[in-house]
Amino acid sequence: MNQEQIGKWIAFLRKENKLTQEQLAERLGVSSRSVSRWENGRCMPDFSLLWDLSGELGVSVPELLNGMRAHGEGKAGIMDGINVFLAWSGQEKQRKAKKLRQYFGAGAVFFALALLQARFGTVSALLPDGPKDLITGILAVIGIVSEFLGFACNRQNTIMTQREIELLSENGGMIRMKDGKEMLQFAQKYRTVDLKCHKAAFAEVEKEIKDSESVIFSAAGDGYSRNELQMMWYAVIAVTETRLLIGGQRMKGMIMVRYEVESFALSDITRVEQSGFSIMIQVSGMELKIEEGNPEAAAKIVQGLKEAVGIR
Repeated sequence: MNQEQIGKWIAFLRKENKLTQEQLAERLGVSSRSVSRWENGRCMPDFSLLWDLSGELGVSVPELLNGMRAHGEGKAGIMDGINVFLAWSGQEKQRKAKKLRQYFGAGAVFFALALLQARFGTVSALLPDGPKDLITGILAVIGIVSEFLGFACNRQNTIMTQREIELLSENGGMIRMKDGKEMLQFAQKYRTVDLKCHKAAFAEVEKEIKDSESVIFSAAGDGYSRNELQMMWYAVIAVTETRLLIGGQRMKGMIMVRYEVESFALSDITRVEQSGFSIMIQVSGMELKIEEGNPEAAAKIVQGLKEAVGIR
């Protein structure tokens, strides 16, 4: 998928249908600036707008994403892009739903506390020296702010960039990364990764990347052990041109945790295979195991890891 080509295609179709950017934006319920950004190739339309946009421009969604009218086998080339959009859209819906529940739930709780305070002075019982009316007002304001944030979150029109499409694409080939956030997103193609611990682990891996190297593959797991000895939790994998990096959370004492990274030369790796829910890596006489919660995810990660490491 060529973002710039799609942008020019949208502009051509808009003009063909005798529409201005403002008119198209009004029909789609977005700003004319958004339409301009699409046409300039700076970003992609939100997934939820694809069907409406293609309908207004008189083409199918595959034709819209392909940047040309399809003939015969032409639709096959853009199926990967559509699958990426579908997977990403599902993840976005889950994240948005979680945020909405948090904001609206918090707002409802504070409104209820404000009503109880106004009628029975419930909160004043805990803060006897606090002015009753002031406490009621503060609770009500917090409730209003929470509800407002919920509505603002619901109105967000998240736009997917070409880089994000490349990171999530199943058939996008090897791309180069140095940023921990990009490694985290690349790992999303194999499993849902939204834990703060995985973010922290990838951030630690980012620190270990040298100026002369870049990451071509990344994935996330539940744990990491070496020769059956548990080493880390919330394990992440990153492969550069010469090294395999494994990072994760390690306990320090009884309650403290720290994030560490281990490095192995690709030339020392002799075997990569799946064993049930786990990924087994043989390197320099040691057996490394990355634990996965899903055998299907483990199979996909093994395939991608073999390609990155250069093992068949």
